[in-house]
Amino acid sequence: MMEQWKIIYSNQSRVDLLNIDNYIRYDLLSPMAANRITDKFLNMIKNLNSMPKRYPLYPEEPWYSLGLRYFPVENYIVFYHLEDNKQIVQIIRIMYSGQDISGNLPTKLNN
Repeated sequence: MMEQWKIIYSNQSRVDLLNIDNYIRYDLLSPMAANRITDKFLNMIKNLNSMPKRYPLYPEEPWYSLGLRYFPVENYIVFYHLEDNKQIVQIIRIMYSGQDISGNLPTKLNN
């Protein structure tokens, strides 16, 4: 049986998800789209509980050396970090792909 990893959301990633949902729901006035994208985020993140190394490392430093991984969800990018010794996937940020990514990523990943 494949090992199951535990998924933990950082406080910032929770805020990111809420902000994305609120933007689509209230600013774009599209509650159905907000529900759909939020469900898609949650399902894709939940699937990290098996084979979390399937997505690549973020190619820029210092994040590459820190082991930050990422994957796209429509116009957004989910960033996460693995604690191999504890089998924990920590969701770090969920950001719009058009924003200044490197300027908004933490330069230290708390283990």
